[in-house]
Amino acid sequence: MPSTTMDAIDDQASLFTITPTVADAVASGVRFVAADPVASDAVLAGDGYGWLADALPAPRPPACPHCHHPAVLPTSAPVLWTCPHCHPTETR
Repeated sequence: MPSTTMDAIDDQASLFTITPTVADAVASGVRFVAADPVASDAVLAGDGYGWLADALPAPRPPACPHCHHPAVLPTSAPVLWTCPHCHPTETR
């Protein structure tokens, strides 16, 4: 009667046994043609995250903590929210 421990060892060893395969044969009829990666690199780099900004909806303005009016993004610094009621000169 074979030992179950020996069978388990044989099964484990088969996981690491390399058997010859047909991997060297052509898998399809299409041959590989080397392409210049410069064009694909430029497409992947793109315009930074402009594509993401175009895909996302416009941000909802936060309320001013003092007067509770909605803040705006000024053209001079479009990443800083400012209140047009409390700071009218900064909204330009």
